Amino acid sequence: MIKDHYYLIVCGVAGSGKTSIGKILAEKLGIDFIEGDEFHSQANINKMQNGIALNDADRLPWLNILKRKISDKINEQQGFIISCSALKASYRDILRTAGEVRFLFLKADENEIAGRLKNRDGHFMPSSLLHSQIEALEIPLTKEKDILIIDASKSKEDIIKHIITEFNIEKK
Repeated sequence: MIKDHYYLIVCGVAGSGKTSIGKILAEKLGIDFIEGDEFHSQANINKMQNGIALNDADRLPWLNILKRKISDKINEQQGFIISCSALKASYRDILRTAGEVRFLFLKADENEIAGRLKNRDGHFMPSSLLHSQIEALEIPLTKEKDILIIDASKSKEDIIKHIITEFNIEKK
C-alpha cells in the first residue's frame, strides 16, 4: 500500500494514455483526477495549436502551477491523480518538491502513439508535435525510484491491474 492517501502523477508523451488511465484509476480509488493540460497558459496552447513545440521556458510556469496544485492537495491530505507529461527528469524534480509523490510513466512505441494521436479529437496539441516530445523525453532512470514504468501498449484494463498489483491498492 502506498499510504492511506494516493499522490500520483501519470506521465508520458501526448497520446500515451495519461488522461484515460488517470481517470479510470482515480475513479477506482475514489479520489480526484486533475487534467494537467488544463493549466497551460493560453500562449502555450496557441503555440502548440500552431505546431510549435514548447521549450523549457514555456513549460516552467506550467510546472510551477502544477507543483502548487499538488502541494495544496498534499497539505489537505486529499489523494489525487494528475496527468502531466513530465518529459524530463528536471520537470519531475520540480514536481517532487511539492511533496511525496509517485509517478506512473506510460511508455509506448512512437508509431503506436502516433496512431493514437491521429484518432484523437478535441485536443489542442497536434500529432505533428509528437516527435518533438519524443526528442525531449528523458526516460526515467533507475535513480528515480519513485517511478513505475508501465507498458502503455497494453490494454487499459491490464495497465490498471498492473498498477493496482504493484502498489497493493485495495479496490473501492
